[in-house]
Amino acid sequence: MKKKAAILFGVVFFLSVTVYAALTFSAADQITQAAKARGYLAYTTDEAIALAYEKCTTCHEADKVLLYCSRCGPPFIVTIHYMKKYIELANINGEHVSPLTDAQVVAIAQVWNGLIGNWESDWRVEDMTRLLANDQPLIDLLNTPLEQRPIEMALADKSAPGSYKEQIQ
Repeated sequence: MKKKAAILFGVVFFLSVTVYAALTFSAADQITQAAKARGYLAYTTDEAIALAYEKCTTCHEADKVLLYCSRCGPPFIVTIHYMKKYIELANINGEHVSPLTDAQVVAIAQVWNGLIGNWESDWRVEDMTRLLANDQPLIDLLNTPLEQRPIEMALADKSAPGSYKEQIQ
């Protein structure tokens, strides 16, 4: 009888520890992701790539981003600002798209700049600043030298599969 009770206690203890560990790690991951979204922790390059694909494909296919080129419109830093505004308007109209945080838009802009192309040098800084309409995190990114953009620098020699990446002189 004591042996059966010890085995039952062992099984219950093992299951309790397993469930506790699963919940703890899940909560820790959620806390970490929330801290990154708020800008308290930096996104790794791989996390930023996953974030860019996850967020951008919520509204349209990845091909729409991957085939974007400098002749299609403004640099990604401006495009992502308008996507943030588009999401706000879509949510007003009853859609349920999770808004982009400042840290997320900065990471996403760097991902697309690195994987497809950074065409900021093709535009005047004054024009881009005006188009960013006081979006301070993106204005700060615009004023950050390329060498100090960690995600973009990590992706400088890479390109996204299926992307149209122009060679910029």
